[in-house]
Amino acid sequence: MKIKLKIILLLILSISSCEKKESNLKGIDSENVDSLLTWSQKNNIDKEKRIAFLKKADKLLVKDYDSSFRDRYYILASLYHYNSNEKRSLEILEFVKEKSLLFKDTLGLILTDCQIANSNSRAFKIDSAYYYFTRAEKLSTKLKSKPYFDFILLNKADLLCFQRDYVGAEVKAIEALRIAKRKNNNRLIYDCYITIGNSLSGIKNYDSAKDYYQKSIEKSIELKNDPQYVTLKAQPYNYISEILLNEGDYISAINYVEKALKLANFRKVDPAMFSYLNNKKAIAKIRITQDGSLKILKETLRIGDSLGNSSIGFTSRFYLAEYYLSVGDTLRAKEYCENGKRIAITKKNFEGELKTMELLAKIDPKNSAFYNERFISLNDSLQNVERATRNKFARIEFETDEITTQKNLAEAEKEKISAQRWMILGFSLFFLAVFIFLYISHRQRSKNKELQYLQQQQKANEEIYRLMLDQQQKIEEGKQIEKRRISKELHDGVMGKLSSIRMNLFVLGKNPDSETLIRCMEHVDEIQNIEKEIRKISHDLNQNLFADASDFMLMVTNLVDNIREHSAIHFKIIADEKIDWNRINSSVKMQVYRILQEALQNIEKYANATTVVISMLEKEDHLSVTITDDGIGFDPRSGKSGIGHKNMHERAAEINGKCIISSAIGKGTAINLIIPT
Repeated sequence: MKIKLKIILLLILSISSCEKKESNLKGIDSENVDSLLTWSQKNNIDKEKRIAFLKKADKLLVKDYDSSFRDRYYILASLYHYNSNEKRSLEILEFVKEKSLLFKDTLGLILTDCQIANSNSRAFKIDSAYYYFTRAEKLSTKLKSKPYFDFILLNKADLLCFQRDYVGAEVKAIEALRIAKRKNNNRLIYDCYITIGNSLSGIKNYDSAKDYYQKSIEKSIELKNDPQYVTLKAQPYNYISEILLNEGDYISAINYVEKALKLANFRKVDPAMFSYLNNKKAIAKIRITQDGSLKILKETLRIGDSLGNSSIGFTSRFYLAEYYLSVGDTLRAKEYCENGKRIAITKKNFEGELKTMELLAKIDPKNSAFYNERFISLNDSLQNVERATRNKFARIEFETDEITTQKNLAEAEKEKISAQRWMILGFSLFFLAVFIFLYISHRQRSKNKELQYLQQQQKANEEIYRLMLDQQQKIEEGKQIEKRRISKELHDGVMGKLSSIRMNLFVLGKNPDSETLIRCMEHVDEIQNIEKEIRKISHDLNQNLFADASDFMLMVTNLVDNIREHSAIHFKIIADEKIDWNRINSSVKMQVYRILQEALQNIEKYANATTVVISMLEKEDHLSVTITDDGIGFDPRSGKSGIGHKNMHERAAEINGKCIISSAIGKGTAINLIIPT
């Protein structure tokens, strides 16, 4: 894809056409910066020297943000990106994006999105690249001049072409071409011709494609001041020779390659273009004479690998495989073809993978059925992917439109709300003045008794209606409270006791002697007590479960003893003798008992504790009940507390108390219940 090159060159053109603003340069030498940026793009200079020029420009430029230098920042980021320093490129982009948002610089945001799209396209994240170009396009349409709109359209066309949506690519490229011609932007016109030619070539409309490539050759004459003029001049010849190879006109293909090679010493000026052209010349000769091309193909392979250019590396290997097949060396042919296939798969070059499958079927006839089957399967998958991609790009267009529309609606709504607030304030002040006037007038007149009676009657009716609503609400609240109470009684009381009985009876399975059996029978009898408790809950929901309990501490001791029978936990109860449990309301004792029951049940199940301390102390104005253990603890911030903890908090609240649970992993748990007295 040519997106990266287009961004850099388009920005260079914008710099060369912009006016000099010496008064706003903040000490930056604009001519020196432009010169350094230009030199850092020349392909005929060593890469190390180009990077040195780039770093000098970076030092001069990135000091203070200046919107008049905005384009230069983007060239700098593009060149770092082009030279594989993605980190520095993104740092510059983030710097400019931050400043663009701060200064509401829409143009800066457009260019930032274009650069991000460029980075994604280089990483073959085509849908992300398309999204950012679409977002830049929407931002561009907000400005009257629609800056870079044609450029964005052309890059979207290139993305569509890369995804083999050739019809969609042609449509967008033609739209960009119309704008470029209106602006008389020769470089962009040239790029549009190339993209349209590629789209037409993709649908095998070779004659029309050659026409557009020929137009780009003619247009390249007007690009002599472009830093990459020679490469641009040769590029259409390269594409035309590709078409001629596909048509089987090998002599004409060689002629076009030789015309391009005469334009410059590409081996030195642009090794990549040298390799592209010579690969086509070599394969054309192979298909004509089967001779004279091995040396040049090996040279282009070496160049491609040294440049890290996977496209050249694949093509050279593929043509070498074809050469060795033509001379009957199927072993080497298969080796080069398999290597080319690996490159195609790694770089997601699906067309290249299809070509290797087709050639492998010829090289290895014994396994041709396998390669042909893989070819058909991959081709079908590609067609499905192409359809899905077209749909995805359509969705991106639609969703971007929706986001833009929603943003515009939100801004409009914000303005509307602001206007409404001012209107409400104005009306409020007006009505306040009117009300004051009427109030004073009313005080000065005698009250109409009939009117007063009617007002009182209306007020009484409203009050009756309000009381009816309140009554209905209280009924509903009562239902909900009763439901929660029953749920807590069943969970904390019945379930807790059943769990305790289950634990005690579990001992019987391990040690079924007569003594254990006698002790366990006591717990079987306890089931009758549970039955009694359930019956009491069912028939008298308001009955106080603690009405028959004369000694609260005895109940607590029994609760602990039940756990001791089947657990190795050591319990210690500290009770303040000053506490008069008979003085404390039975409902308070019931809730304290339930909280103790739930806490001890949780310790037994989850804490892995060895020691539990229950402390009951009377303070000046409150009763303090604390349960601490030395178990594994838990993280209260995890938000995973269950219904038991929730019930403990609710029970404490019902008696106007507080339940504070403190814990840390590996440090045990402390539950502190504070009840006002």
